[in-house]
Amino acid sequence: MNRRTFTACMLAAPVVMKAGLAGLAFPGAATGPDDPLCYASVDDLIAMFRAKKASPVDLLKAQVKRIEALNSKVNCITYEHFDEAMKEAQQSEDRYRRGDARPLEGITVAIKDEFARPGWRITQGSLLFKDSPLATENAAIIDLLEAAGAVMPFQTTVPEFYLFLGASTRAWGTTHNPWNLEYSPGGSSAGSGAALAAGFATLAMGSDMGGSIRIPASQNGLYGFRPPFGRDAGGEIPYSTSGPLARRFDDLVHFQNAIVGPSEKVMAAIRPRLDYPSQYPDLKGWHIAVDWGAGVADVIPSVKNAMLKGIETLRSAGCVVDEVDCGFSKKDKFIFLRGLMSTSIGGFLEIANSHKDQLSPFMTEMLDMVGAVGPQQAEACEELLERWHRQVQQRVFGKGYRILLMPTMATPLVGADMFKSKEKQLDAWTGTGLGFALTWPWNLLNRYPVVDVPMGVVEDRMPAGMQVIGQTFTDLDTFQFSFNWSRLWPSLFADGRFPTFV
Repeated sequence: MNRRTFTACMLAAPVVMKAGLAGLAFPGAATGPDDPLCYASVDDLIAMFRAKKASPVDLLKAQVKRIEALNSKVNCITYEHFDEAMKEAQQSEDRYRRGDARPLEGITVAIKDEFARPGWRITQGSLLFKDSPLATENAAIIDLLEAAGAVMPFQTTVPEFYLFLGASTRAWGTTHNPWNLEYSPGGSSAGSGAALAAGFATLAMGSDMGGSIRIPASQNGLYGFRPPFGRDAGGEIPYSTSGPLARRFDDLVHFQNAIVGPSEKVMAAIRPRLDYPSQYPDLKGWHIAVDWGAGVADVIPSVKNAMLKGIETLRSAGCVVDEVDCGFSKKDKFIFLRGLMSTSIGGFLEIANSHKDQLSPFMTEMLDMVGAVGPQQAEACEELLERWHRQVQQRVFGKGYRILLMPTMATPLVGADMFKSKEKQLDAWTGTGLGFALTWPWNLLNRYPVVDVPMGVVEDRMPAGMQVIGQTFTDLDTFQFSFNWSRLWPSLFADGRFPTFV
């Protein structure tokens, strides 16, 4: 398919509400981008690059043009690196011409304000680090992306110290959701999720220590993968891991294959690397468990209804689906947070407590709520981990269920601007936003792979997602489920299902 044919097909595609989206309203949906390269899949882009119907330079130019037109509404970018990216795109163009393109050659990847590259500044979304020294070497993940041929045109916004369910900071202002600008894009990989939904990049890099990949995936209608600890070379702290965000499952596979595996910079990265197939068998005969997470958060009706429709679709595909209760409780979230802060992640606490006048809204409340951290809090967190792991084994995987499903967010209707919404949302935020999220138990239980899969738009033009949890280190089970879900459930970013930017 050449670029002209591809463009005509994209712009002429009718709005078709397939079975999975029945009843999920799409009022005022955009018909798609002016240049469909902005939302094209990795496979389609690579095919066009190889056939010389489009080039990595064309892709970058189209997305930069879109950023210039729309980022003033979304505000998901910290630093732009367009000149550097153009050189990378030109080098990728040369590689296609020579026939030695690499796996992600010329594909644009938005990079979360966390991953270092020489000459880049990592601000952690805070005024306290707005003038931090420029990085002098690559993060391990950046090494892998460079080796795969990716083009990295910009860094994306995050909440202060990566600790909120959105990005509304004194350092960078408020990041808005392209589907509905009133609402949050999620966090902490907030700008990465928003950039993908906006068509500013083809893929986006995230990290997850409480839901920071899965929450933006849910809020923006994306696929997001929180690998088990050690699968990707994201760092040495067990509760946190790095992973991919993508608009399509097939794109997620390409991305994960590029960043998975060991690195000389990260001891915890597992050897040998795991290869993720692009095709999988169907789910017929699978036993699947569903935990509604009632002990963690109250899921609103529109999210539950969307998930119930998905469950019926799975049953129609030959799956056996039963409800279970893993026994998680929201009262334990501060045990988790204090355990998290007892690792090196809590290294910011001293400087933050000394400069509270410069912190963003909710940051001071979070610091006060967390309280003391240290060995006792770390021990309590480890005891909780052991108890919950045994419960999951006894109630789910020990009973023969292949996959556990949970909602990702109790509601997608979370205000974007935390400077304005403090009183309205304080009870649910409890300083962190975890009152809205059902993700954090799986950061404590950090060896279980989790994919967020999109369920479409559920209410007020906002998407919602569902967590797909596999037995420890059974990544390919979660990918097999997600592959089938992507074929059973209609994708966003197609057939008129695009963000409205209003």
